[in-house]
Amino acid sequence: MIAALLLPAATRAQNLLANPSFEIINICTEYRAPCAPVAWESVSPASKLLFNYHTYRNKAGHQYIVLLAGDTREERNYAQTRLLCPLRKGQRYRLSGIVGATGKLQPELDFYLSKDYVFREQGRALTDLKPTVTFRKEQVVKELEKNFYRMEMEFEAADDYTHLLMGRMELLPSRRLEGPESVFIDWLELVPVDGSPLCPEASAVEDSLGRRFHRHTLPGQAISSINPVVPLIRPGCVDIDIPGPEIFTATGRERYPRSAARVDSMILRYEPHGGRRVFITGVHFDFATKKFDKQTSAQQAETVRQVLVKDFGFSSDDIKLIVLDSAIPRFDFNSPTGRARNNYVAIEFCVADPSAQPPPPPVIETVKIAPPPDTLVIPDILFKFDRHELNPALFRTLDSLVAKIPRSPGVTLQLVGHTDNAGADDYNLLLSQRRAASLADYLRGKGLGDFILAVSGEGEHRPAFPNDTPEGRRRNRRVEIIIYRQ
Repeated sequence: MIAALLLPAATRAQNLLANPSFEIINICTEYRAPCAPVAWESVSPASKLLFNYHTYRNKAGHQYIVLLAGDTREERNYAQTRLLCPLRKGQRYRLSGIVGATGKLQPELDFYLSKDYVFREQGRALTDLKPTVTFRKEQVVKELEKNFYRMEMEFEAADDYTHLLMGRMELLPSRRLEGPESVFIDWLELVPVDGSPLCPEASAVEDSLGRRFHRHTLPGQAISSINPVVPLIRPGCVDIDIPGPEIFTATGRERYPRSAARVDSMILRYEPHGGRRVFITGVHFDFATKKFDKQTSAQQAETVRQVLVKDFGFSSDDIKLIVLDSAIPRFDFNSPTGRARNNYVAIEFCVADPSAQPPPPPVIETVKIAPPPDTLVIPDILFKFDRHELNPALFRTLDSLVAKIPRSPGVTLQLVGHTDNAGADDYNLLLSQRRAASLADYLRGKGLGDFILAVSGEGEHRPAFPNDTPEGRRRNRRVEIIIYRQ
């Protein structure tokens, strides 16, 4: 490690930053897979995550954080953490780091010290924050290999700060950008100049940071202060959230009786071409890709529209579809209930003002709806017994299935692994993830890598058949290739 070679152990022990070289990676709740350095998280987790960890190829096993310093749209991401001990106002500190940059970009980095985490909905430049400490070329202590530099600066704490945020806050000088430009942070150290030891609570703070697994949605207290998921309810409108088109089925009505009763009430009051408008908003969050979420949201909203038109006599002219392509979930993903409640359809039934002039012909937003996806099932027999590796003896059978995958423009693939309910839940989850990853590697070898959007595993949580028979368990052990077409 570069960092380990530069400082003696006694100095490193005083570091006020947890996981300063970003080597320790934990399991994030939303992905249920290794995804981000312990103790560090994004300022805008709903739209611009940390650029996870990257292997520094010349130093095997090393990790560093990549932060966007500028692009043609001035998008940014930032990393932030809680300090192991609060700074003491008036005391001097030394901030050191190993920083690199892409292309012609200078290895410049801004640091903002505060008393809490900072959250934003959009990943944009934090021009409203004034950096507390800055690394510029004057702070370069030593030039290292591969465009990395050892940088260092001393400063006096202006307050009892408890949190540190880093990234590029100012807008880059006006010039033509050919693509994203980034800074790399390989290691950081924040220590008191007088060499005072860590505070007694440092160990407890470090443990609590290690337990912050849920770091890819805005925390609940931040959501209410930014923006709601769906547009504010329009005057004269009644807003009803439904789980989707299943609200019109017997099972859905039994499961969601209150929503079903409200929908029934609005349907009875509707008269075609009577000046009423209906706004249908599809909302879906699965953390696969924005494109996948948008397509699924549009499909859900369109299905509800078709039911209202075909089964209840609504006029298509009275209905407008709204598809959210960039929003934040209302509920966190720590529980199955929270995940399910982030996927829904919002219907606004709007009553016309009788004293108003007849409205002009409505401009209906045209939403291109993708056809329903196809699912190709790769059975358990094509894998080694109770292993994630594919069985080479059955590659011919696998190739016959893979040949069914279209390679036309607009096709995207989502791979999801599944198991039966035999064995421990954690073991099944890991096995399903690894089997999906093995299949993804095989597809890449067949020239399908560019079509793959997402690879995940569900373990035993989404059985396709009852697990109470050997046949049902056998059929539940599978990897699904979901094929989407534009």
